[in-house]
Amino acid sequence: MKILLITPPLLQPNTPYAATPLLTAWLRSQGHDAVQADLSLELLLKLFSKEGLCELFQRLESAASGQRSAATGFLEQRAAYLETIEPVVAFLQGKSDSLNVALPEGPNLARAYDQEEQLQWDFRGLNGEDRARHLCSLYLDDIAEAFKLADPNFGFSRYAESQCAAAVGFKDVLNVVTQKSMFRGKLESLADRYIEQHAPDLVVLTVPFPGCLAGAIMTARRMKQIQPEVNVVLGGGYVNTELRELADPQVFDFVDFVCLDSGMIPLLRLVNGETPVRTFVREGGAVRFYEDDDTVVPHDSLPAPVLDGLPLNDCFGLFEVLNPVTRLWSDGRWNKLVLAQGCCWSRCAFCDTSIDYICRYDPASPKTICDWMESMMAESGSNGFHFVDEALPPDLLDGLCSEILKRGLNVEWWGNIRFEKRLGEELVRKMAHAGCIAVTGGLETCSDRTLKLMRKGITVEDASQVLRNFADAGILTHAYLMYGFPTQTRDEVFQGLETVRGLMEEGALHSVYWHRFALTAHSEMAREPDRFEIRLLPEVRTGFARNEVPFAGNFDHNLEAVGDALRAASYNFNLGLGFDLPVEEWFVH
Repeated sequence: MKILLITPPLLQPNTPYAATPLLTAWLRSQGHDAVQADLSLELLLKLFSKEGLCELFQRLESAASGQRSAATGFLEQRAAYLETIEPVVAFLQGKSDSLNVALPEGPNLARAYDQEEQLQWDFRGLNGEDRARHLCSLYLDDIAEAFKLADPNFGFSRYAESQCAAAVGFKDVLNVVTQKSMFRGKLESLADRYIEQHAPDLVVLTVPFPGCLAGAIMTARRMKQIQPEVNVVLGGGYVNTELRELADPQVFDFVDFVCLDSGMIPLLRLVNGETPVRTFVREGGAVRFYEDDDTVVPHDSLPAPVLDGLPLNDCFGLFEVLNPVTRLWSDGRWNKLVLAQGCCWSRCAFCDTSIDYICRYDPASPKTICDWMESMMAESGSNGFHFVDEALPPDLLDGLCSEILKRGLNVEWWGNIRFEKRLGEELVRKMAHAGCIAVTGGLETCSDRTLKLMRKGITVEDASQVLRNFADAGILTHAYLMYGFPTQTRDEVFQGLETVRGLMEEGALHSVYWHRFALTAHSEMAREPDRFEIRLLPEVRTGFARNEVPFAGNFDHNLEAVGDALRAASYNFNLGLGFDLPVEEWFVH
């Protein structure tokens, strides 16, 4: 069977997403003819090109007066943008060592120049190349805002994200999919090329985030128009969390199968013509789910991910925010590796601990991981790795570092951990020697009472020491935090921000981001709301997406105002500013 695995738009363009390289390798190991394509990167390259901008200018010039007026500054610099777009993209791709063109100034770029001049910034000591990458990234952001004027659904690394994230019924997604747009037109031309080039029997679309859903359905729709007999499979992180209660048969006008959880066995059953497992299908006009038979593939037995078919040399990174940790997500060519199925802790009350990708922990061995790393380095020519998905346990890290050092691998890597006290000075120094450059992890509410309530398994004191251990070893740190957690008080929010301020001023914590708490359907908190003093509110259930659950709780502060204050403080802290202000000041302004 010929299988085409696709990453649909839109995702970040600096490196391939992890799913198709892993599944392509697995299917080939089982004797199937599998190929892969990154339609997200290829679509962005079509849009951010001289041809793409010419079409954008035409659309804006013929747009309604309001849109055309908003685009005046962009339209007036038409010649400059057409002259510079391809040199800028080539520079960000690493195909040009320098940039010898004057960039037209849109709002983001003009603001950066003003900050540099008025605040006498030197972009925090950036070298010439990094300064140029930063300015080029803001230049592309300006163009992305012009695309948004022509198509409000557009975002640089996401499309129709808010509509799909809020979609209750499939009709909400369908409204986006059927709209005529430049995005859809260029995506359909890519779909035409791949369906004609490969003539696949099966197309597999991974949807990791809501911002990929519309692009995935557009791709499926077009491929079935061109080749009606092709079968289409939908899977990925969004599907695994949002579509577990799928009952709307209209979805199957565009796809034939919707697979949950680890994709190896469900795909293998489909390509072998066997009874499906963990898969939704439409039979007799209704949706049927074929249950799990507990068959799994041990993570340690998987082959190394493969990258052939993906245009690695065309990837381009973005350096929009002047923070060294934040930059890692959007800049640099990282080989993405999943070191373990599931989470080593899987007890946090707010997390989706009832879902397979969290609750079933199955790590690969250090030897296997290093074999994967060597294989990917040989294929990609890159020694950088991003270890993705759930938390990396200290035991696995210890063994992995020993194996890296034993083999003498020259690598750089980063990933998500838990700030638990087992990450002592000795292990952290070992991680640094083995190539670790950064870690991310959850400090959540940064308050011992609520950390205990959510069963996070860490304390503020222990986590702070772990952060110091990493900083002392030269490893960058980033913390995820939340506000609006049930029973959290205003004083606890102040306490959490003060702890963060102190850690960042001290240099133990280099980057933070605050999220507003969301109650998810697959969490312990949704199953036991009384324990967290919340009341579940009525839901609109349409048989399509379900993840975030509405709830009511009692708070002694305004969550919107607090969120604004925390984001303002964090923005400044990330730039090394505002440490001298008492935390209460952020909530006044």
